[in-house]
Amino acid sequence: MADPVCRRSVLRAAVGATIAMPFAAAGLLTVLISCADRLHLRLERVAGLGFLFASPWGWLLDWGSFPETHNHWIRMLAPYIGLLWVPALLYSGCLWLFMRFARYLGGRLNRA
Repeated sequence: MADPVCRRSVLRAAVGATIAMPFAAAGLLTVLISCADRLHLRLERVAGLGFLFASPWGWLLDWGSFPETHNHWIRMLAPYIGLLWVPALLYSGCLWLFMRFARYLGGRLNRA
């Protein structure tokens, strides 16, 4: 029989890795978009993957509400932040809520 403390720590690590996966995908897409020319990848396809990643959150991310800035670096990073990193944060938040709800239901079912 496995130690319950060990099982709990493994489960906690698995939940943490699951919640971190959207950030890993956003990081990978950022690197692929940045290096697509050097790696001889089709930039249209890589950019399409970025839009596919962000498309479920398109209704929430309104570019009209993004403030205009005069800083060149912030203006260059704004598309990456809006298309990749904000959706990664939203995906992780949804996964976290799902895991919390599953743990709540699991606790209620075990008590019943």
